[in-house]
Amino acid sequence: MARRPVIAVVTARGGSIGFPGKNLAPFLGRPLVAHAVREAMTARYVDRVVVSTDNDDIAAAGAAEGAAVVPRPAELARSDSRSVDAVLHAADVLELTDDSVLVLVQPTTPLRTAADIDECLSLYERDEGGSVVQMTGVVEHHPWKACVVVDGRVRPAHEWADLEAPRQQLPNTLRPTGGVYVIGAGDLRRHRRFFVPEVLAQVIPQDRAIDVDTSADLAAAVERARAMGLD
Repeated sequence: MARRPVIAVVTARGGSIGFPGKNLAPFLGRPLVAHAVREAMTARYVDRVVVSTDNDDIAAAGAAEGAAVVPRPAELARSDSRSVDAVLHAADVLELTDDSVLVLVQPTTPLRTAADIDECLSLYERDEGGSVVQMTGVVEHHPWKACVVVDGRVRPAHEWADLEAPRQQLPNTLRPTGGVYVIGAGDLRRHRRFFVPEVLAQVIPQDRAIDVDTSADLAAAVERARAMGLD
């Protein structure tokens, strides 16, 4: 059976409240969005890379690295817009069939590599369905030892007993890095989310899971990249 077409979508809107111009901020000599495109272009199993954006400078940076550009409507580029809607819009503009495989690659996880993307795609093909999400271990604070507030009252995130349980008795937990999501186009259209069971995780070390939301985050990512010899 022929391999399904794989399309990587780099989502990069122009606006950013906390870090203006974030997706164009320089990382190892090129804008974050260009770096993301380069990693996706380098991945062996990716057939096509597109940038979904509402910003001309971002579009130019992505195109300079070889990506196609899908102009994103303003209503999908607000601060509360969801990445899933931008990816679905790109899939529809490109007239992708449901058997296509979509890879969401976000510029704000710059320590993700082409090898990570290929590993996620290998996991996806092995399971033949569901989705694959890049994740890392949670070491700062176990999520079951947190509380939520509902109607002004405190409730446990999981169970009351977990708040006092020894950490060693609680299960290992993972969180998404934001770096790579893999799903079939048909599944994404049906469910409108990237987490579709069975979900498989590609786990990376926490020091490569930096999510750039501030200039300090970017500086930390650059420092780590240089320590890894990526510059």
